Amino acid sequence: MAEDTGFVAGIDLGATKILAVVFDGGMKARAQAKVKTPGSGSPDQVLAAILSALDTALGELGMERGDLRGLGVAVPSPVNRKKGIVLSTPNMGMKDFPLRDRLAGLLALPVALENDVQAGTLGELRGGALRGRKSAAAFFVGTGIGGGIVLNGELYRGSTGSAGELGHMILQDGGSLCGCGRRGCLEALASRTAMARDAVAAAAAGKAPVLLERAGTDFRKFRSSVFAKSVESGEKAIERIVERSAYWLGIGAANVTAVLNPEAVLLGGGMVARFPDLYKETAFKSLKDHLMPALAGTVELLITKLGDLAVPTGAAWAAREETGAREAAE
Repeated sequence: MAEDTGFVAGIDLGATKILAVVFDGGMKARAQAKVKTPGSGSPDQVLAAILSALDTALGELGMERGDLRGLGVAVPSPVNRKKGIVLSTPNMGMKDFPLRDRLAGLLALPVALENDVQAGTLGELRGGALRGRKSAAAFFVGTGIGGGIVLNGELYRGSTGSAGELGHMILQDGGSLCGCGRRGCLEALASRTAMARDAVAAAAAGKAPVLLERAGTDFRKFRSSVFAKSVESGEKAIERIVERSAYWLGIGAANVTAVLNPEAVLLGGGMVARFPDLYKETAFKSLKDHLMPALAGTVELLITKLGDLAVPTGAAWAAREETGAREAAE
C-alpha cells in the first residue's frame, strides 16, 4: 500500500446510476466516475458495478484501491448501520444484505454504510448549507422522500441507523397509498412519484402536451428534467403539481420544527435542484402558515449547496469519521 495520504472515497448507489467520488485528505473531490446501476441485477452484479465505478475514479488519479484509507457507501434503503446491513432495495435484490462486510472483504478496506439521504445530510453538514449548524432537519425530494436529522452538530442515526425517515410521517389520514404500504405519508403526497401520478392524469387530459411528448404516460420517465421542461414551456397544470409538493413539504417541515425546534430545515434532491426558488418560496409560506405561533421566526429554510456531490461527500465523511474513531480506539 502507498503512503497514507488520507484519501477516502464515497459511493452514491442510486436506483439508476452509481457515482463514485475520490476525496483527498482535505475532503476535496479529486475524481469521480458514473456507471449505470444494473437494471434488475443481483447483489453480485451491483457489487461489480460499484467496484467498476470506484476503479475508474481511482484510475484518473493513478491510484489503486489500497491507496484509500476507507470507503463510504450510501444506499437508497433503510440500513442497520451497526451490522452493516441493507434492509431492502428490491430492484437490486438486496434484502437484509451484508453490503458493508461484502465490500470490505473485496477491497480489504474499512467500509461505512449509510442511508443515502442521511449521507446527503451529513455531506451538507460538513461542507454545505448546514455547515456550522447545531440542529437541523433535511428533506430530499426524489423518487421518494428521504430525511435526515442533525442534533448537537452531529448526524442523528437512531438506535440502528434508520433515523430520519421523515417522508413517512403521515399527514393525511386515508390519503394516497405510499410505497411503504400505508396511506397519507408525506412521500405519497410530495415525492416525484406522487407528482408523476398527477402529471400523467394532466397529460392524458390534454393539459400538458410538452410533458406528454417527452414522457408519454409512463410515470417512470417523469424525471425532474421532464417536469422542468414542462414548466418552462408554460404548462400551469404541472407547475401547480410541483407547488403542491412544496406545500406538503412545508407542512412536514412545520411538524418537524414542532418536535425538534431546529435552527434550519434543508430542502434537497433532484426536484428541488430543478425548482429551488419555487420550492423555497412555496414551502416557506406553508411552513409559516402551519407552524405553531410560539415557534414563529425560529427556523430558517435552506436549499442544498452540494447538489449531486452531497451524498458521496457524506458517505466519504462517514468513512473518514469511522476510520478515525477506530484508530483512536486502537
